[in-house]
Amino acid sequence: MSFESVKAIIDDHAYDSLIGLQEDAWFEAKSGAAYNLNTPEGRYELAKDVAAFANGTGGILIVGLRTTRQANTQTDEITAYDLCPQDTFNVNQYASLIEEYIHPEIEGLALCWMPINPEGTHGLGIIEVPPQNPDRQYFLIANAIDGGSRIKQFVFGIVRRNESSNDHFTITQLYQYTQKGKSSLAQSLTRIEDKLDAVLTQGRHIDVPDPEQIYAARAARILDEEEGS
Repeated sequence: MSFESVKAIIDDHAYDSLIGLQEDAWFEAKSGAAYNLNTPEGRYELAKDVAAFANGTGGILIVGLRTTRQANTQTDEITAYDLCPQDTFNVNQYASLIEEYIHPEIEGLALCWMPINPEGTHGLGIIEVPPQNPDRQYFLIANAIDGGSRIKQFVFGIVRRNESSNDHFTITQLYQYTQKGKSSLAQSLTRIEDKLDAVLTQGRHIDVPDPEQIYAARAARILDEEEGS
């Protein structure tokens, strides 16, 4: 499977072809009620799943599918629909939350809800995360903590002293600092340092001739010349 192959199924509206597929690096399936955006847990899980694709090679996340764990492959396989009504996959709400929780903005992000049942009341929520420019990675998650909630928390940040106060970096500043190490200037300086190290290392292994050996060789040549004359 690949991003393109899963996208082709969606673009062709061949949704039944999703049944039997297994999740992989480019594809993840969620039940119809996977994300409750009214809770901090639901908002965090959505941001985490989308950011993971953005920090990888892209992927497609589909809400409204039931999966079963396969013991032989240790992967989840799509076994049935678990469709969600349109009001539980509000495209504008999902897009707004992703924009708020993930920095920088994901380029080419696309969301839609597609009706599946004959009545058109239930369907699939689809989130496409195209492959991102590696120079823009890594995508950071903001607002991962909500007071009083029991969710998996990860907390990190940078605080610096500024005159008489302690100032913390915003997520924008933190992202900018993570990018500095990947700038063309930084990479060029690294390459220059590597070359200098190589030259110095080679220089330490250059064999300098012994002066006595040089003089001995010259003396031998002079004696040979005299004997020959």
